[in-house]
Amino acid sequence: MPECDVLVVGGGVAGLRAALAAQEAGARVALLSKTHPVRSHSAASPGGFNAALSTEDSAEQHAQDSAHASAGLCEFTALETLCEEAPQEALRLDHLGVPFTRTHEGALALRQLNGSRQPRAIFAADFTGHVVLHTLYEQLLKAQIPVYDEWCVTSLVVDCDQCQGVLAFELRTGDIAAFAAPAIILATGGAGRLYRRSTASRSCTGDGMSLAYRAGLRLVDMEMVQYHPLGFRAHRAFASEAALAEGALLCDMAGRPLLQPGSPVTRDALCRIMAETNGEQQKDGWFLLDMRPLGKDVIASHFQHLHRIANDLAGVNIDHEPLPVRPLAHRLLGGVETMLDGATALPGLFAAGECAWLGVHGANALAGNTLTTSVVFGRRAGAAAAAYARAARPTPLPEAVVNDQYARLHAIFSRPASEDTVARISHDLAALMDEYVGLVRDGSGLASAAEQLIALQERYARVGLRHHGKIYNAELLAFFELASLLDVAEAVIAAAQARKESRGAHYR
Repeated sequence: MPECDVLVVGGGVAGLRAALAAQEAGARVALLSKTHPVRSHSAASPGGFNAALSTEDSAEQHAQDSAHASAGLCEFTALETLCEEAPQEALRLDHLGVPFTRTHEGALALRQLNGSRQPRAIFAADFTGHVVLHTLYEQLLKAQIPVYDEWCVTSLVVDCDQCQGVLAFELRTGDIAAFAAPAIILATGGAGRLYRRSTASRSCTGDGMSLAYRAGLRLVDMEMVQYHPLGFRAHRAFASEAALAEGALLCDMAGRPLLQPGSPVTRDALCRIMAETNGEQQKDGWFLLDMRPLGKDVIASHFQHLHRIANDLAGVNIDHEPLPVRPLAHRLLGGVETMLDGATALPGLFAAGECAWLGVHGANALAGNTLTTSVVFGRRAGAAAAAYARAARPTPLPEAVVNDQYARLHAIFSRPASEDTVARISHDLAALMDEYVGLVRDGSGLASAAEQLIALQERYARVGLRHHGKIYNAELLAFFELASLLDVAEAVIAAAQARKESRGAHYR
């Protein structure tokens, strides 16, 4: 295994930015990821990257809009840091070669996303996250940072109250290894797969949150599950809210607009409007996104990705007909409690991106802030981890920790297979979260969810695997991912029960 000062777990935008920053600070860096980095969920952030770049805008206005969207639950110091450092990170990405959309004069084009009073999101048509992810990965290759993709981390190695490494198994071989490093950065992404109706990629199973939780760290604001209003029918795809900002209409099934064009409504408020409209007027739960007011030229230049996937996945040509949409679970706004530099309460462990909590989003994330948060605080975590590693004394991991992991796998394989399966428990968990811990919640439903979750945890403790092979054992991977999802579900349900009020994404 590599000798490194900083080990980054996760290959999305936050992980890549952290790895580059750590190397720039003089550290030896390695990156470990469950998927290949360019398949990370960061690619699914279409709308833009918020940064106050225009003369009419400012970091103060950006912070005020974000604080208003957060329903007053944000940590303002973290929010100020985000807004002040966003412009320099935006220009850094531009200089690295991210192909952002530009005006006829050659300047960076800006679009106004929902909840913002100014156009402040730089963008690349409607696949901004995709091009940012690929550009950062190119820089990782240029920097010759070793990447270990298709490795699933199963636990943190904690000794003498310090995080000293991770245990992981390789999907393609089934080999188990210990990765030692003075500083570990968790950048594993979110846990959207808790929900069946979700925009999340298959890899979004809350691994980093669960690893930290089992190590005794706090998870904060876990009740805040943000929904995206423009999810596709029967698919995990979604349309960028930039469509509404640029003049598309969101209508009920009778064609009546829910909003005036360009209304500066936040994401949580729009989802509540849709939930209330659905209860009063509709029974099927679907709405219509009408892109036709934008015209074919704007659709072709700004929404080419939506045009293609709407046709491929939903069979809808948005040039000529509206697209059926509905709210889908989008991302968890809570995560592992961290400081502004990504440090957690466990020495040697840092976190960044969607698995980390700094209080930036509060009860609702401003559209366009998520990608910015990953880049800004990914850089800060990388630099801080490198500084920590310089002062830390490397400690070799004992061989016993790997042997313990082998014993754990043997115990899992020794369980007898039955009619119950990992896939069935995962399906039941997602259905449970959809029904009782979704967009609209109530006390009795949350109590029922807590009771049923205990039964799912008991089933998980008994379930056996049907496939015992080592090479690409998808059932074994799903087994570990389900453990993470059950941990995160427990935190989400408990936090939702504790917060009696309705605030932002928590609509009770």
